[in-house]
Amino acid sequence: MNDHYRTVRREGSFELTERGSRFIGICRPITYEEEAVQLQADARQRYPEARHYVYAWRTDSPSLMQRFSDDGEPHGTGGRQLLDALLAEQIDRAALVVIRYFGGILLGTGGLSRAYAKAARGAVHDARPVRFVRCGTFVLETDYAAFHLLEKRIAAAGFFQETAEYGHKVRQLVGAPRDRIDELRELIMNLSAGEALLEPAGDRWLEEDPRPGPHV
Repeated sequence: MNDHYRTVRREGSFELTERGSRFIGICRPITYEEEAVQLQADARQRYPEARHYVYAWRTDSPSLMQRFSDDGEPHGTGGRQLLDALLAEQIDRAALVVIRYFGGILLGTGGLSRAYAKAARGAVHDARPVRFVRCGTFVLETDYAAFHLLEKRIAAAGFFQETAEYGHKVRQLVGAPRDRIDELRELIMNLSAGEALLEPAGDRWLEEDPRPGPHV
């Protein structure tokens, strides 16, 4: 199983008009095929008078799958352009649909392809592509003196931290990509003189920090 994947952070949209035809692109994060089908159904319900609902989607859960359709447009002028917009960002867990209202003027295969590609790219961009990394998480328990030092150093190293809980001791959920777990453990043990406790809390998908360096 991969330790990372790319998707989009939210639903995004983009609209353009070409020679009277209106193109509305919508991109949505998905995990399963059923969610891609739901996006298509939502588009038809939201824009019931449109002529075409071209779509493409990709997911790697539970296995790599992808589909696309021109939905009645000339072969090769729509669905492939949407799929290429996902492939360009290496996105595996997202669906795209571009709704077209025909404006009465034929655009030709080249014009259609360019319009669908532009609407798709705009929707993907607005949905904000993001990379997630599989991380091992741990409940860190330590005294207050060690925690104040650890908190800053863990953050500086780019490891994951949730808000701490303060009681008799300090408890905090921390995490690292699987290839950096030993580094996280070593940092905590060294700075706490071996006094800190780390209890495994399972794997979690965490958004990769976009800042330079080995952040999560």
